[in-house]
Amino acid sequence: MTETFTILGTAAAEGWPAMWCPCEACREARRLGGRNIRRRTAYQLGERIHIDLGPDSFAQMLEFGLRYHRLEHLLITHSHADHLCPEELHYRSPGFVPGDPPAHLTIHGNAHVEERIRDAGFSLEDCRAQFARIVPFEPIELGEGVVATPILADHAAADEQAVNYLLERAGRTLLQGNDTGWWPEESWEFLATKRLDAAVIECTYGDHPGGVHHLGADDVLEVRDELAKLGALAANCRVITTHFSHNGRWLHEQLVDFFAPHGIEVAYDGMELEL
Repeated sequence: MTETFTILGTAAAEGWPAMWCPCEACREARRLGGRNIRRRTAYQLGERIHIDLGPDSFAQMLEFGLRYHRLEHLLITHSHADHLCPEELHYRSPGFVPGDPPAHLTIHGNAHVEERIRDAGFSLEDCRAQFARIVPFEPIELGEGVVATPILADHAAADEQAVNYLLERAGRTLLQGNDTGWWPEESWEFLATKRLDAAVIECTYGDHPGGVHHLGADDVLEVRDELAKLGALAANCRVITTHFSHNGRWLHEQLVDFFAPHGIEVAYDGMELEL
């Protein structure tokens, strides 16, 4: 039996259309709507596991009928504000949830994530939550047969260990890969030991070249080819690209036109995969 992995948001930090931006890419997104409307990047596996809690979490809850009170694990990739709004956790406390309390929540993240949550000025204990510091490449047991392994990304400041998560369940493996840059050698070596059934790879810069902290469209092809060279792609692996900035200019159909001939799918908010 599979569980649904939902891509809740597919935009970079500013969203698309960006709130303050009158550029052509944002104007066209507003005009066309549909899959050109992109919330900040986040994901959910079933009802228990969520990746990143950014500024669009409330809107994603409404749009996709999520029940956050059932979450048991929150995996945070790094401390940037588009991936972590710690104040939202405060609203789990009894003053905001007067009835049956939400499920106990374990928040997994690095030292910078822990510091941002601590500095938000509330007690995790009051919010029925606890923090667990991640260790790169050390598997995390999430219950019901799900294992998440953080791998190092080339992103954030030099003193922060930004990560992506490899999710494994029932013999299937999915890689969540936004804010990656070109992965450090340790991550490539780790991925060479896996067989991915789905790889979600970022394309922040669209038709612009990337490499440091983020990727562009041509870089996505290089990442896919490198994974194939390492033998990390299972037969019929779905390769999906996500995390788009309006500065990359290409709207949804333009991205599809570029990637479809290469067998790569373009993510949209609400896209579902099975794990």
